[in-house]
Amino acid sequence: LGLTRRVRQYGEPATLLVRPRTVTLPVPPSGRAHHLEGPTSDNAPAGTVTFHTLREYVVGDDLRHVHWRSSARTGTLMVRQLIDASLPTTTIVLDTRDLPELAVDAAASVGLAAARAGFPVRVLTGEGPVVETKADGELVLDRLALVAAGTASVTEAVRLAKGGGSLVLVTADPQEVGRLAGVKRRFDRVLCVYLGEGHPAAPGVTVYPITELESLTGSFR
Repeated sequence: LGLTRRVRQYGEPATLLVRPRTVTLPVPPSGRAHHLEGPTSDNAPAGTVTFHTLREYVVGDDLRHVHWRSSARTGTLMVRQLIDASLPTTTIVLDTRDLPELAVDAAASVGLAAARAGFPVRVLTGEGPVVETKADGELVLDRLALVAAGTASVTEAVRLAKGGGSLVLVTADPQEVGRLAGVKRRFDRVLCVYLGEGHPAAPGVTVYPITELESLTGSFR
């Protein structure tokens, strides 16, 4: 009869984060596998791609990197220091006005594909930055799960986005698609996932119109 009531708590409260749904996509094309002219320094991580400088041998160096001509000339064992040049970043600009679930899912799918391939990912909205990571796909999903609807246009976000690599705009606004032509020279490749039917005009921009997430898998190249 509801005369008594007993409340007990078992364990600590936990937050359940519902991540966006994703589909498997190829790596967003960037035009180059490496930015061989990217910034390098003596503090850059050791790698196998780009010659940076010659330095004295230290115990543990790979003998295959010994530069014998310089070693003979200086009388000191010299090795080639190789580094990995900067990788092209995939910049995703997500239009959060009205924020359909499909938009977040599409942005998450693109970001996850780039991160899994080892490329840096940057996600922006009209409200500001969402996440920037070297290649952490899990972080991309977590941050996108927390994105809320906004009111700001993505025009400024696109205009001010750091150039290089791929730019991917996710929007349902055909006017925003048309403005992409003005920034294409700053990026290796400019793409748009357009939420809707039809094909908005954007010279030099690859547009993927979708009405469901699965349709992106067959067209995204």
